[in-house]
Amino acid sequence: MDHPLVTISSVSVAYLQGLLDYLARQGLEPSALLAQVQLAPQLLSQRDQRIAASTYLQLLGLGVQVSDDQFLGLHLGEAVRPGYYGVLGYLVMSCATLADALHRQARYAALVGNLGRIDLADEPPRPDTEPLVVHSWWPQHRQQQRQLSEETLAGWLTFGRWVTGLDVAPTEVRFQHAAPADLREYQRIFRCPVLFEQADNALVFPKRLLSTPLGQADAQVRLMLDAYADRLLGEIQQGQTVLDRARLELSRQLPEAGADLQQIAERLALSPRTLQRRLREAGLSFNQLVDQTRQQLVLHYLRDPALDLVEIAFLVGFSEPGSLARAFRRWTGQSPGEYRRQLHDR
Repeated sequence: MDHPLVTISSVSVAYLQGLLDYLARQGLEPSALLAQVQLAPQLLSQRDQRIAASTYLQLLGLGVQVSDDQFLGLHLGEAVRPGYYGVLGYLVMSCATLADALHRQARYAALVGNLGRIDLADEPPRPDTEPLVVHSWWPQHRQQQRQLSEETLAGWLTFGRWVTGLDVAPTEVRFQHAAPADLREYQRIFRCPVLFEQADNALVFPKRLLSTPLGQADAQVRLMLDAYADRLLGEIQQGQTVLDRARLELSRQLPEAGADLQQIAERLALSPRTLQRRLREAGLSFNQLVDQTRQQLVLHYLRDPALDLVEIAFLVGFSEPGSLARAFRRWTGQSPGEYRRQLHDR
């Protein structure tokens, strides 16, 4: 069977910097936070480097605890700056119109973090407007999903206001998670109806705003950054990092030999110690790599109705379906059967 090219979700160091900068302004020491997830402070000088998304989400959760701020995601989004989006931030600023900027933001979102999917879509007309929606989904990231979705939507809105110079409220904001008890921060930041327990996470706004010109438009810079962003995106999609190459070798190895660090290191022409160090630089232990690879492979294989749970357990290196079921409930909060039924109901 061909192994699916499912990359490990990752986040750019530039985006991580935004979280650490915000927490530093709250009086929290970045190096102490990094130490708790086994990341070296020197990593921050490598803004094009990437860390595992699970490590970023662990830091996000840690930030909520140490700052005692249940609205940390909203406040991070509100504090976003172009540099935190890396190449994408400067590319968006160089676009001619908001429409150009949004299409590039959707296309190149993985440069900031490939945590989920982003779409631009029309919605049915409303009495007062032709709405456009920016949708996002994070199907594999239940951990800190509320904080992640609130950070993302508040960040898009803040950045959109910054590049257009327009202080316009959306028509509507939607979140998949349940409403917290206190809604005042949502009203302060979004200034529009905010709906919870919805089918998607979305910003809704009038299509007429798409023609808004951007004050820092520069066609020459945009062409140069488009080419650079295309190259970076291709590298991420082709799995050229050590993290992704290790994951691919692991997915090939799991059915036959289980998870063997020595064998994977040999296939990558690295020593086991070097492979472990390279994984650690991305915020993962070998055991975490195994767990995340299994999770993504299982989510892929469950889409094939011809594969039963015994076969899927074998393909990802579990000795029996019960081990698979226990791991799947830990990953998603539901059984493999429940997840499959939801796929067929969509």
